[in-house]
Amino acid sequence: MKASAVFLLAASFAIFGLGLSLECYSCPNGTPNDCEVRSVCNAGEDSCLKLTSGENTYTRCIRYSDCNFMTLASRYILREFTFDCCQSNGCNKKKSSSIFGGLFG
Repeated sequence: MKASAVFLLAASFAIFGLGLSLECYSCPNGTPNDCEVRSVCNAGEDSCLKLTSGENTYTRCIRYSDCNFMTLASRYILREFTFDCCQSNGCNKKKSSSIFGGLFG
């Protein structure tokens, strides 16, 4: 009886995951404003990307192994950009540039 309960529990985790999916801000086409859209990352996407070029910031879920200059340069045809990948929920939100951003943001 215990073995079947353990098997059922393990099978449930394998099928439905652990319920710990990463959530990232997702504005993959870029925006000069704060991105307000959050999405749950797909299986294998274990990081959040924030890529900035000029006034636009591009945000989305990404595999951490793809978070490197060569891969991003081939996906985003931009003259120059900076990027950061992080691995906690909502960590790729563009910070507000208001005067109060440092105190309340």
